[in-house]
Amino acid sequence: MAKAVPNQADNEPDGVIISENDVDAAIAEAGGDPREVVRALLHDIAILALDHARSVSTGYRRQRMFGSIDLLKLP
Repeated sequence: MAKAVPNQADNEPDGVIISENDVDAAIAEAGGDPREVVRALLHDIAILALDHARSVSTGYRRQRMFGSIDLLKLP
């Protein structure tokens, strides 16, 4: 069976392998509706992103977003 994502193994973090059984289990959990699976995964990603945003200081995120711009030198 062809992989859904080319070089998928190269893109996954070390030790994380999502098997076909994992995919089948997610679809079964959603009652066989692929749209429900995607909706649930997007919801989980949003929750993880919100949790990450709350756990990282605003100053650190601002530094990462704008680099080392010195705001005092801006006109």
